[in-house]
Amino acid sequence: MRNRQVEQLVRLTQACLTRHWQLDCEYVLQYLDRDVIWIGSAAHQFVEGREAAAADLRRSMEEIQPCHLLHQAFLVAQNTGNACTIVGRYLTTTDDEVGYCLQAQQRCTVTWELGEAGPKIKCLHVSNPMGELKLAEGETFVNVLGQTTRKYIQDRLQGMARQDRIPVVEEGGNTCFLRPGEIVSVMAEGRSCVIHCLEGRTVRTRVGFSEFLHRVGPAFYRIHRSYAVNGTHLVCIRPYEVEMVDGSRIPIPVKRYRQVRDTLLASFPSGEEGTSPKAP
Repeated sequence: MRNRQVEQLVRLTQACLTRHWQLDCEYVLQYLDRDVIWIGSAAHQFVEGREAAAADLRRSMEEIQPCHLLHQAFLVAQNTGNACTIVGRYLTTTDDEVGYCLQAQQRCTVTWELGEAGPKIKCLHVSNPMGELKLAEGETFVNVLGQTTRKYIQDRLQGMARQDRIPVVEEGGNTCFLRPGEIVSVMAEGRSCVIHCLEGRTVRTRVGFSEFLHRVGPAFYRIHRSYAVNGTHLVCIRPYEVEMVDGSRIPIPVKRYRQVRDTLLASFPSGEEGTSPKAP
């Protein structure tokens, strides 16, 4: 497939996973091939054929809770002829309105095939790292607090505890005070930098790019000569860009993509006790 087609399938994979965890099962079902193979996390989720897969996915909608996806990373494992295989990993995190907090890592493999009817999923495999989730017999969605959830809560509490404001001199001479947690990304602009914050706020400063990164601390990652991002607000890593919580997309140099991806992934819990995160 052409690069443009592959990029579209990466985005479609992300959309299918996002819509599924928002309980929109029918969005995914429209892309299932007649002979699709569906493999899930539960012991019984190894089925063949669109009807059987659709029935199982619809059944799971009765048990799972609405979740959003964090720290998504997708790679193209195969691209040949009219077939393309995409692998990835991400953290499913319950939405605020659910009433409790659960976060778990998942991994996926999606094999697409382009035909006259458009892109179709030939194989869909979603699982969890071994030992991460303890599913009871017949259970689709776990309701216990996992190791990554504990780590997530600890990180959030530490972030809330750090309320130090950083004074920043703006272009006009005014001084504003910013919390590191409200900053999404920073862009170099000449000898100064532009700070992009939550809720669309932009601050143009007189502060140098390197100096500002030194002041905000290790939560910010320099993914490009002119860009740095706050890992807390990272939504997705894909070739060759990252997507932030405010919808912005920041480029990653092709030659540095693997290094940047591995650095970002290593900063988040892998879900596997005693091991370091590796590329899916």
